Amino acid sequence: MPTNQFMNLKPEKRNLIIDSAVKEFAENGVLNASTNAIVKNCGISKGSLFKYFETKDEMCLDLFEIVTNEMLKDLSENIKDFSSDLFQKIIDYSVWETGWYIKNPLKGKFVIAVAKETDKDFVKKRDERFQKKSENVYEEVLSNVSADLFRVKKSAVAKIIKWVIEGYNQEFLSKVDLTKSSINKLQKKYLHGLVSNIDVLKRGILYE
Repeated sequence: MPTNQFMNLKPEKRNLIIDSAVKEFAENGVLNASTNAIVKNCGISKGSLFKYFETKDEMCLDLFEIVTNEMLKDLSENIKDFSSDLFQKIIDYSVWETGWYIKNPLKGKFVIAVAKETDKDFVKKRDERFQKKSENVYEEVLSNVSADLFRVKKSAVAKIIKWVIEGYNQEFLSKVDLTKSSINKLQKKYLHGLVSNIDVLKRGILYE
């Protein structure tokens, strides 16, 4: 987490640092992001930056938590409007998520950049810190969904959904170039491929 010094900054300065860092990570990726560019854009010294965050990786993960918490807050406010049918609800969630990226393009590209990163050390830190949170998202998607037709327990269904969707997400992200694709185009491509994965999911968790 960010240090107390960072959290105690005036909101205007804190948000300026967050916005500058998110922009840098979104545009250049985790490994290529420059802390020099970040401090230049928000008008602080590099020494000050590392009083707020221990390392560049930790700064990226701290910002990822801040941004995804913002997403989850919005999700909680919108999930009541999703279908009660599990498979349509997954599509509703995916439409909502990519729609959130479109409304928040820099934050969206930042989240995608962090999810797409393949550096082993960074991936290990990311997964250790956020794996449980991602499971909670899928459990929330399952809220108000009847488990009567499932072959397995509802908790297991959440894990199966996570495996199928995250597997598809990783495959999808490995094939796209964020520097050449708009979020709108990514949304169309993503939703097209999601349908076939939903069919696989149905066969895996429903009684015949």
